[in-house]
Amino acid sequence: MDEIVSSNGLVSIWDFIGEEIDSASSRGSSPTAELQGLEDIPAEDFEEPCEALGTSGGTAAFYRLRYRSDRAPNGVPLDFFIGKDLAHASDEVEFYAKLRWAVQTSDAWRRFGQRAMSCPGVARLECVNPKTQERSRRAILLLENLRQGFSQMRLLDLKMGAETSVACWKGKSRLNAWKNSLVDQRTNSACEGFRLEGIEGPPEGLEERMRQVMEGVASSKYVSPKVIKRFTLQRLRAAEILEFWLDVSHLGAGGALHAQRAALRAFEDVGSLLQAVLGLEVPQQWIGSSVALAVEMGALQAEPKVAVKVFDWGRAELNTVTEFAYLQPPEKESRAHYWKQYLRALGRLYWELGRVVLHRCCSWAWSVLVLELRSLSPTLLRAALLGEQASTARSVTHCMGLLQMDPRGGAGEVSLPLLGRPEQGSSRESSTFGLVGMLRMHVHAPVEGVGTCQVRIQEVESDLDALGLSSSLIITVRALAFERAGDARVYLEAFQSECPAPLPRGHVCAQSTPPGRFGPGRLRWKTSCLEFRAGAAEEAWAKLREGPLSRFAAAEHLPPSVALPEEVDEKAQHFLRHLLP
Repeated sequence: MDEIVSSNGLVSIWDFIGEEIDSASSRGSSPTAELQGLEDIPAEDFEEPCEALGTSGGTAAFYRLRYRSDRAPNGVPLDFFIGKDLAHASDEVEFYAKLRWAVQTSDAWRRFGQRAMSCPGVARLECVNPKTQERSRRAILLLENLRQGFSQMRLLDLKMGAETSVACWKGKSRLNAWKNSLVDQRTNSACEGFRLEGIEGPPEGLEERMRQVMEGVASSKYVSPKVIKRFTLQRLRAAEILEFWLDVSHLGAGGALHAQRAALRAFEDVGSLLQAVLGLEVPQQWIGSSVALAVEMGALQAEPKVAVKVFDWGRAELNTVTEFAYLQPPEKESRAHYWKQYLRALGRLYWELGRVVLHRCCSWAWSVLVLELRSLSPTLLRAALLGEQASTARSVTHCMGLLQMDPRGGAGEVSLPLLGRPEQGSSRESSTFGLVGMLRMHVHAPVEGVGTCQVRIQEVESDLDALGLSSSLIITVRALAFERAGDARVYLEAFQSECPAPLPRGHVCAQSTPPGRFGPGRLRWKTSCLEFRAGAAEEAWAKLREGPLSRFAAAEHLPPSVALPEEVDEKAQHFLRHLLP
């Protein structure tokens, strides 16, 4: 315990956050002894040496693999697999070998196996150390390459479950399980049951946010840049995670349609994964496993490529009906406890994707825009040291303005009055709700609100000190497109009266800019074009209405006029009633 206590007596979470200290290699396991059902792939099948790949999270090394042109199996792309260093993945070999057997003997496991990464076996290949450039022959676990088929991929690594480690399970010591529990308690794992562990190809808005967070704690002796980035990601809520995942504003006009199609595909694929998991006959104990969400971000596509896969089985057990029957009652209770957490996390992800589809894809027309000036304090040190949960890190809305879109459409520069109250203690302190600044932007509104609405934020002119804004805060503009004008007015009135906003009767789509840059008496944005697309919602409505889990996906905001299937799968009903908050 002394090794993790700093000189001032405080436990420093920065010493171990996100790290996996117990590895398979530290327990002396033999990779070759655990193949059991996986093939020993000849090294001659692949080009050597293998170069290291960057990763979105975790500590294991990954390597780029490529079949020799004359050795690739028929119909398999040359880059279909990547390699994972078996020194950090020996426990996964047993799971993949057992899964390979299970998909051949059970329809339920076959459906699940379609959502897991392919893993044919292990090869011993010559690899290049990325730090020293030295070459050595290593045992490499072959895994399906999610990058295959993407011109440029954005990948989310979502770690599932409210508890991501269990003491004395798969070699996890009590001390390291306690360390991981501190991370769980301070991140989105404790709030929504899963957290963002890593991201490849982050959007500009997230990169700028990370830069400002790192500047805010740069002087701390407790923290390294890698830890700052990881902890920032781990504290994001699901709505923010999905907004960043779907942000393709760098591709220019047409990004809204690309994002809508990607959201629909992801919603369908995660729904299929959830149904497959609910179809498994006995509880599983999958500790710290992940779901990968990948989307095409290199070019606009009418049908953007999306991939949804489950992976990371280092601390997972594949449990069959026969094996579960022989477990002792405490062991069965443990499996049921952690299985419930996994289902809750996966269900919450599906529900959040359903909300995105419902509000972003199902509106027939936008009528009103509400623009908010918001700030977020990068309180990472307090969160890490004192145990502040992600649910307590909230953005503050300082002022907002309402723009009624002209039914005739059109484009032009707009100076929007921002309404709010000066902060207490400022030179303009007042309890009166009134004009506090101006937001300058360019708006392109479609005719009758049907089509794509573009909003390009330029700058905010205001007494920033009076609003309590400083360069130490992350300041963004959030734009909300409302389907019903009445919902927008009620939303503004709730902010004016300092009351919670009621649920809207129509659809609402929200997007945020990257953090703004401070100037004399103003905030500026360089590239911050937001797109909202409405109309042609038939396909999105159909996706929400079909399947046994449709009510679960859209129950929060479905209008009474929408007809849903009368019968819902029994497991889905149980899931709704007992597994979700």
